[in-house]
Amino acid sequence: MQPAVAVGGGSALVDRSPSWMAEGAPAAKSLLYVSDAGTFDVDVYTFPDLKPAGKLTGLSEPQGECSDSHGNVWIANTVSLQILEYAHGGKHAIRTLRDPTGYPGGCAVEAASGDVAVTNFFNGSGAGGVLIYRAGRGTPTPYFNPAVTYYYFDGYDAAGDLYVSGASGGGTYVLSVLPHGRHALTSLSVRGATIHFPGTVQWLGKTLVLGDQECDGKKSACFYEGSRSGMSVTITHKTALAGSCDVAQGWIQSGRIAGADYDDCGGGRSGAYLWKYPGGRAALRRVTGLVRPIGATISNR
Repeated sequence: MQPAVAVGGGSALVDRSPSWMAEGAPAAKSLLYVSDAGTFDVDVYTFPDLKPAGKLTGLSEPQGECSDSHGNVWIANTVSLQILEYAHGGKHAIRTLRDPTGYPGGCAVEAASGDVAVTNFFNGSGAGGVLIYRAGRGTPTPYFNPAVTYYYFDGYDAAGDLYVSGASGGGTYVLSVLPHGRHALTSLSVRGATIHFPGTVQWLGKTLVLGDQECDGKKSACFYEGSRSGMSVTITHKTALAGSCDVAQGWIQSGRIAGADYDDCGGGRSGAYLWKYPGGRAALRRVTGLVRPIGATISNR
């Protein structure tokens, strides 16, 4: 089991050109941010029409992303061991969090408190973990699940419980929960489907949505809806993305999944995509030309 992309050095690959944003980007109602670990940039598009709206440069293998209730976007700047915050439509980071333990891969923001929960794929000496920065500041508090080696993406529910997709050292999918106010991650059982490779975690109304980067064990992506009862999650619906290869992270809004498809299946169509949700099937819209897209989030003003 490996991270969403290989983590390594490569400071020479950093894009030294200046970041840019279209004149109307800060005033746009919704913007889609897509991280590209192949170019070390984050590409920005209007949502839902996917018109290019900007590019954030100078990053070092950016991966997972999340946004808060103010429209600010957090980006896991993986190789630099940072989490960067950008204002909606902004060109420059307004805050930098340092990751003292490992390689940040994903993030989630708790709406009520502004806490930022960062997943570490792994650290220099072994298993990763989850770091929570209270109100998005200061020194983080670490949390772990002994059953998990690799931590991928995470998401909060309305009650402040944090859900984390991860995997054991042997590659078995593990869904963890950190109940609000508790001090340790605990495994949840997943019934009704087999998730092969950790992906998206999003709370949607009363439903937990879990992404699978290897749907049915193949080079394809799907999203599962589940309901939680106690320490188990029962899958109730599956949305398969026809023609996809590897959607590491997506975001659901306005009846659409907005995500990045890393096409290492030979089609050469890596880029930003929209699919119908629920329903999936063929993409509604796409913008190709990306190299190794990983993370995706929507920022709303």
